Amino acid sequence: MKALLFPGQGVQKIGMLDEIISSNSEIYDFLAKASEGLDFDLIKLIASGPEEKLNLTEYAQPAILASSITIIRAKKLNSNISVTAGLSLGEYSALVYANCLKFSDALKLVNVRGRLMQNAVPEGTAGMLVILNMDLNEVYKMIDSVNSSGEEINFSTDNAEGVSVLAGKNSSIDACKKYIEDNNFRRVKTQMVQMSVPSHCSLLSEAQAELEKLLNSMEFKSPKIPVIPNVLAKPTNNPDEIKNALVTQLTSTVRWRETLLFLTENKIQEIIDAGPGKTIVNMARKLKDIEKTSLLDM
Repeated sequence: MKALLFPGQGVQKIGMLDEIISSNSEIYDFLAKASEGLDFDLIKLIASGPEEKLNLTEYAQPAILASSITIIRAKKLNSNISVTAGLSLGEYSALVYANCLKFSDALKLVNVRGRLMQNAVPEGTAGMLVILNMDLNEVYKMIDSVNSSGEEINFSTDNAEGVSVLAGKNSSIDACKKYIEDNNFRRVKTQMVQMSVPSHCSLLSEAQAELEKLLNSMEFKSPKIPVIPNVLAKPTNNPDEIKNALVTQLTSTVRWRETLLFLTENKIQEIIDAGPGKTIVNMARKLKDIEKTSLLDM
């Protein structure tokens, strides 16, 4: 049994489809047709940037989704996949692969999703903090401590063993750093995520309401294979459940570590990273007993 997994925001880079597009006119035409509903030249953006624009959430999201689906189409990976999932934004790629959501609809969705996120939080006022080498129980204790002090920090993404991502206003980020320093966590390290918008936190509640309206206007079909939504960390074939999970995902914790655990504990022999880079396989390598599962990137 195989699982096909898709990466989220952060893997984008100029030229990430150059080799595929330059050698396959059919793929170029496929991508051009799917992106006709966008108000910018997606292929040009992916090929030549500028980098500042490509890194903006509203452009990065359709660029990553398009790259992931294009890679899968070029590799003709259409069989022997038992289940699919995607990290954050990657969930939309998984739904396209599973024939639950049309590619062109998904591109419009994530473009608007990114714009809503971009507009929800004033630039420079909030961020995302990666916490490395901190036990999960200690992460929750820190969140409780910071929130009880009058700040608000959210557990954005449970990425992997010892890799947690928090999101909130700058003052809340600073409070987390101070908590770590005051409690003398010697092995714990922190780093800021290079994203223009903090994701999966309460700061996006207004964007969530607008996204829900848009999602309700789109057609969701029963997927050809089970999909694991981020907020459920278990498979489903129910289109309504999948749609509701996309709404909830915007302000809720991405349960990626639990998703990977589910796969390794349920007879998945092979995990395939379906997007640009090796983000998914690198996270999976942090799991205990992962040696029982083959990890492949495209």
